[in-house]
Amino acid sequence: MNQPISISKEVIKTQFNPNQYPLIYNYEAEINFSDLDIFTKGPPYEHFEKMRKLAPIYFHPAFLDDVEPGFWSLTRYKDIIKVSSDPKTFSSQIGTGTLMTLGSEERRHPKLWPSSIDHMLNLDGDLHINLRREHMPFFKPDYIADLRTKVQTKVTSLLDAMETKKEFNFVHEFSQQLPIFTLSEILGIPNEDRPKLVTWMEFLELAQYMQIEQLKLRANKTPNTDMINMFNNMVDEMFEYGRDILNSKRKNPSNDLLSAIANAELEGQKLSPEFLDGSWLLIIFAGNDTTRNTLSGAIKLLTENPDQKEKLLKNKDLMPNFLQECIRMVSPVMHMRRTSTCETQIGEQRIGKGEKIIMW
Repeated sequence: MNQPISISKEVIKTQFNPNQYPLIYNYEAEINFSDLDIFTKGPPYEHFEKMRKLAPIYFHPAFLDDVEPGFWSLTRYKDIIKVSSDPKTFSSQIGTGTLMTLGSEERRHPKLWPSSIDHMLNLDGDLHINLRREHMPFFKPDYIADLRTKVQTKVTSLLDAMETKKEFNFVHEFSQQLPIFTLSEILGIPNEDRPKLVTWMEFLELAQYMQIEQLKLRANKTPNTDMINMFNNMVDEMFEYGRDILNSKRKNPSNDLLSAIANAELEGQKLSPEFLDGSWLLIIFAGNDTTRNTLSGAIKLLTENPDQKEKLLKNKDLMPNFLQECIRMVSPVMHMRRTSTCETQIGEQRIGKGEKIIMW
């Protein structure tokens, strides 16, 4: 019998290569797009615009001490559609579909790193489709209708609470609360456990910072050891809770998404413990973080563009397009990644095997 799939154990075997063919565009970006600090005040729109105009297929150098080579940076719509629609040529599975770099071994958190890889988004082709199909029967029309009613009631409750205040923090009092409520309803998380999800999310947001602090520790510098210990304890608690509830749902399934995940199969086998950890992390972090950031970003955009806010208030028919534009502009997921499986071409640029491609 085949061993259960574990992408994190296979992906480290992949050979990633620098560009093997001459560059079509003679361009050097003014900023380093792999530097997280660049994005702390929002997407650098003007730099993206310039790169798309002057080098829509740009080979970006590796960041500082990254052990992997650089990557192709795509900013043109038709190129992104081409790459994201062809998993045979541009794989998520052999190099992940999300991480810009796998990083050096000493930078990999023993639990967060494999869990950020062993999940559905990093599967290609039939494996991805079949696992997604296992979840779909859960989302029946009557269930969606019932969930919509619950969410609408929660939205009303949150807005009513804010209406009584002169000032409030929209992120804490709305953007953070609504996705956690919705996820908890979908997953079947007991009411008394839901505040834990809020705490875990806040700590997971610090993952990149904690990586730097732990590197300081190894380099005998002065890290914030209390923060490191608190972070690691929270990570342990989060995964322990996820394992307990998924094991419980595997033994005694009920009508919720966690039961569907716990009992899903890949190639005729139940998901491995690593894949269950990854599925748990994907749901509670990615499912929450994206919605929260979109909601917060939408309010920020309306505040910065009062003329658009006025149009929306006067014509609610604009709402569907407004929502799509918010997702596009806020970009709650800044990039996705693929790795070329063979020699190929994107637009005018030849691409070699094993080259990293980032789609913005």
